[in-house]
Amino acid sequence: MTQLTLKKQINDSQMSILLHLLKSWNIETEVTHRELSVQPKQHKLFEKTFGMWENRNIDIKEIRQEIYEKRTKHYDNAAL
Repeated sequence: MTQLTLKKQINDSQMSILLHLLKSWNIETEVTHRELSVQPKQHKLFEKTFGMWENRNIDIKEIRQEIYEKRTKHYDNAAL
């Protein structure tokens, strides 16, 4: 037995044409439908970034303050 898997759903007309073609080649067919379970995407790249902060004592307030200072310094220099 050989199994053919259609990765996208096709309409009835397309299915009919496909089955007719296979039948014309004397190929016995059986149509079954199987629901695919949707797996949530895993963000492995995001998880790897945790290691780069592992040995640093830093929190979100410090990061925000640093970004704020960089932005205000950039805008002050741009005004000159």
